[in-house]
Amino acid sequence: MTDTNGKPFSRVWLMVTLMFGTFCTALTTNMLVTAYPTLMTRFDISSATVQWLTTGFLLVMGIMIPISAWLINNFSLRIIYLTALSFFLAGLVISYTANSFNLIFLGRLIQAIGVGITFPTIQTVLLVTFPADKRGTMMGLGGVVIGLAPALGPTVSGWILDNASWRDLFGVMIPPVILVLILSLIFVRPVIPVKKSPIDLLAILLSTIGFGSLLYGFSEVGENGWGSTSVIAGILIGLFFIGLFARHEWPQAHPFLNVRLLKIPSFTVASFITALSNTAMIGIQVVLPMYLQQVRGLTPFHSGLMILPGALVYGLVSLLSGHLYDQMGGRRLALVGTFLLTLGTLPFAFLTRSTPYSYIICEYTILMIGVAIVTMPLTAASSIDLRGLQLSHGTAVNSTMRQVMTSMGTAILGSVLTNVTTQHTPAHALLTSAPLAYQNQAYDAAMTGFHAAFLVATAFGIIDFIFACFVKRQVQDQEQEATA
Repeated sequence: MTDTNGKPFSRVWLMVTLMFGTFCTALTTNMLVTAYPTLMTRFDISSATVQWLTTGFLLVMGIMIPISAWLINNFSLRIIYLTALSFFLAGLVISYTANSFNLIFLGRLIQAIGVGITFPTIQTVLLVTFPADKRGTMMGLGGVVIGLAPALGPTVSGWILDNASWRDLFGVMIPPVILVLILSLIFVRPVIPVKKSPIDLLAILLSTIGFGSLLYGFSEVGENGWGSTSVIAGILIGLFFIGLFARHEWPQAHPFLNVRLLKIPSFTVASFITALSNTAMIGIQVVLPMYLQQVRGLTPFHSGLMILPGALVYGLVSLLSGHLYDQMGGRRLALVGTFLLTLGTLPFAFLTRSTPYSYIICEYTILMIGVAIVTMPLTAASSIDLRGLQLSHGTAVNSTMRQVMTSMGTAILGSVLTNVTTQHTPAHALLTSAPLAYQNQAYDAAMTGFHAAFLVATAFGIIDFIFACFVKRQVQDQEQEATA
């Protein structure tokens, strides 16, 4: 196979390099959650402050994803990937050597620039370099790195914190990223045609303000509630500027981000399903460890071990689901996957203080099987009616939708958990008069909050299943088109 310059290259080594690099960047997306208490003590900061290590990371990542479409179309793949990895490596070094929280935070923001570019880049390369009948299998491989790595994050970080220092959360990633940089110099070739277009500074400004403000507004819900000025202002400003961005982009012959793709039903439906599936998965990954630690008293490491089997099964099923997509199309997989997602989520709404751990592991594994069946095959299905440069724009739109919906969904689950728990928490005076009764009622309040949050996640699954009914019957439609 030859690249865009007519030179032969190894497609296998190209994909190995991209997947290894993306796995390294994806692993760090939620690794720091288990390190919050350590960092709060070390730098004498509040929980609201330390959470910006994740909130700020997601904000920058969400802003960079729309920009990635323009970058992919205007620069060589090698330049893009080396640049992204360089930003990520620089951020790791800054955080690893930091002697203040502000420097750690700065390093995280720089890391997010790299992650925001690598995620959509690998999906675009998979779609461009493989024929339509092989995309499912390859997207399944992509699902292993994009979905499995974040799921492994809590377990990996818990082990590091038990055996080393918080600095090693960053330091342990430096050697493999350097290795990926070397491999990229050798094996990453320009396989995506470059079509130069002028940079639209107004579009970048509108998208940055719009998506940044929207994600910021939702990120503040858990701390300040839905009625706070920061939340309302952030969401309204975000929606307003996103509207201006869409209006500006719609008539463009060479748009910064091709929002007109949302007019294609097969693309919009498949993208929505993958985004909502990811929202349900991330929401459970955030809430379930809180239940395991706050109610069941597990350590961060052991709570991470509880979700490890599901993460490993996710990686295996991602490979199988990609092959199944090539054989049977996306509609059946969407129906089966969203059904299993809902089936695996609903029982969490009935957890108790003594629910067997084996039951929790099994239900979480069913949930992850459902998400694995849906995510990357439906990402491939979203491209069924896209051609040429639409593929890179489609990946960017798909990734942006997933990022925004995940942030929104996580904020909704967090606010439901906090508000319901607060509403049922007993009066503080009871702590003095009847401490045992206060403790029992406080536990009951926490469980009520967890039940409500898991019910909302179940609702996400039901909505996802309904949309799965409208997925295009790809295999059948392609056969009809071929015989027409």
